[in-house]
Amino acid sequence: MAWGFTIPSIILTALMLLGMSASASNIGTLVGLILGIVAIVLAVNAKKNGFEDGMQKAGLILGIIGTVLCGITFVACALCAGVLAAASSMY
Repeated sequence: MAWGFTIPSIILTALMLLGMSASASNIGTLVGLILGIVAIVLAVNAKKNGFEDGMQKAGLILGIIGTVLCGITFVACALCAGVLAAASSMY
């Protein structure tokens, strides 16, 4: 039964990283953040159901890493957009 939480956790992590790498705007990083949080929740649910194997740990670790990277990318994109908006209003 726990496989039902573990496999989607890893799949969502992969989709999150694809969305982050393919983003031309902040939309991809927002999707990555959402998918990363869902991946973390599914990995934690798998652990609560007694499944503590490599797949569960991989989903949890990759979900955390991807969520942090998407968060950093989102903040960086927002800061760049703010700087560009401020610079364009100066001239």
